[in-house]
Amino acid sequence: MKSKTWLTTASILSISLVGGVATIITGILPQMEQEFASVSTTMVEWLVTAANISALVTLLLNPLLTKRFGIKKVVVVGLWAAALTGTIPAFTHSYGLVLGSRLFLGLGLGLFSPHAIGLIAHTYHGELRARLLGYQTGLGALGIAIFLALAGLVVTVNWRGVFLLYLLLGGVAALAMRALPEPATIQYTDKEELHKLPFSRWLLVGLAFVTYLLIWGVQLKLPRLFIEHAFGNAELANWTLSAMNMGGLIAGLTFGRVHQHLHQYTLTLGYAGAALSVVALLTTKNPAVAVAAAVFFNFIYSYTGPYLVYRSQLDLPTGQIDAMSSWLTMATIISAFFAPPVWNLLGLIGPGAVTDNVLLWIAGVLGLIAITVTVVFRRQARPILETTMQDNRKRPHP
Repeated sequence: MKSKTWLTTASILSISLVGGVATIITGILPQMEQEFASVSTTMVEWLVTAANISALVTLLLNPLLTKRFGIKKVVVVGLWAAALTGTIPAFTHSYGLVLGSRLFLGLGLGLFSPHAIGLIAHTYHGELRARLLGYQTGLGALGIAIFLALAGLVVTVNWRGVFLLYLLLGGVAALAMRALPEPATIQYTDKEELHKLPFSRWLLVGLAFVTYLLIWGVQLKLPRLFIEHAFGNAELANWTLSAMNMGGLIAGLTFGRVHQHLHQYTLTLGYAGAALSVVALLTTKNPAVAVAAAVFFNFIYSYTGPYLVYRSQLDLPTGQIDAMSSWLTMATIISAFFAPPVWNLLGLIGPGAVTDNVLLWIAGVLGLIAITVTVVFRRQARPILETTMQDNRKRPHP
């Protein structure tokens, strides 16, 4: 392959920048609830998460599609499909058409988003590959933050205009058409892929599902919380969601250093800190404190995802690493589908309004998980500590 140009690198990294575009309409949920007043809250919130579940279809078909048409064509088609179908809700008042367009948006996302990491791995090597993979993680959070910030500006003019932001994917598609490389087809023959994953890794997949279910609950209910508690309007909610993703970016950049010092207790820090921030969101009357608590929530909670990925793939054979990555991806996607009905159902149980009850449930579950993982880690560390102490006793003292 010829030497890579900066345009090639930009075309690859730009895929990460737009990988989370399905969520840019989160801040206009209150407006959509008014628009579709005859539709339940769950069905309206599904307009945000529907793209994630339909993306699962093309994610599963991706290996067959790339084998037949090549990665470049699949990525370009996916970007154009998402760009065009994502704008449809700006021109219709029909809930059915809006939902259908969101489902087609997800099909496009499923075509290009899996290749954000794969193209880096196939195209670059050594330290440059490691550096670009780090950039890829940060660009994902940065891209969502930029789109939500733009949504915060557009919503002041016309909330439907937020859907027109999907046209920006057309620019990424044009860049991909010009500069995206076409890696050689990779043949996977490792028999280790056929081995079953250990039971402990399935527990981590389940924990990943719950982890993302919880963060979806906060993000879906945050705009409504700002209105009900008089913290601010849709513009402030969008800017807060944008800032939350910047907090996630900072957490991603600092995860390695934090994990170096705390090791497995990085997970405890993430869940316990998130629980406290949700309590602050529920109890404060100050808009500035609410914004700070929301940003801190996403920052501290973003330590959990990288740890779950790291721990789930630790000491696994090559084939099982790929399988583990696939299951983690599916768990996070499926959690988006279940989030609206789960939280709206649990929101009916509690002392306050639905939004407050949902956040109360989330704070309680986060606290329970923090306590549980801490107890498990301490029990796992006890035999190691006892063995170390016995070895020290056996050593001759000077």
